[in-house]
Amino acid sequence: MKLVKGPRPAGINAFAAILLALAAWNLITALFDLPAQQETLESLGLGLEWNRDWTIITSSAWFTIELIPIALVWLYAVPFARWFVVTMVAIKIVLVLANLQMIYAFPGILVGLSISLCAVALLFTRGANEWFKPREEVDAHEFD
Repeated sequence: MKLVKGPRPAGINAFAAILLALAAWNLITALFDLPAQQETLESLGLGLEWNRDWTIITSSAWFTIELIPIALVWLYAVPFARWFVVTMVAIKIVLVLANLQMIYAFPGILVGLSISLCAVALLFTRGANEWFKPREEVDAHEFD
């Protein structure tokens, strides 16, 4: 994996900015209202004893996990990352549809999901398709 140099297409820049803003918003929201975040984590039914420390650690870890595909797309133009992001958004859609009551309890989830869908669509623009094309061919003789 090589760091891609040069200007990024507008769609790639917008994708990275949008998802970075959403990830930062989620982290800030979680850290400023730890009791609500702890309640949300407890509602997942994982059987863990959630406390303030574990809530902070989990929220920070989730933020870091959200940064990984952003970095893979923006810094390295990894095609797998594009499909990984699509898969993760599709899973979120299925989970939201399976629990429509959550939309009434947390209307921000629907807004965030809609923004995520728009960001993912930016990964399939003409400029983004060029961004994900291989930069150089590898000669098979190099492996002999």
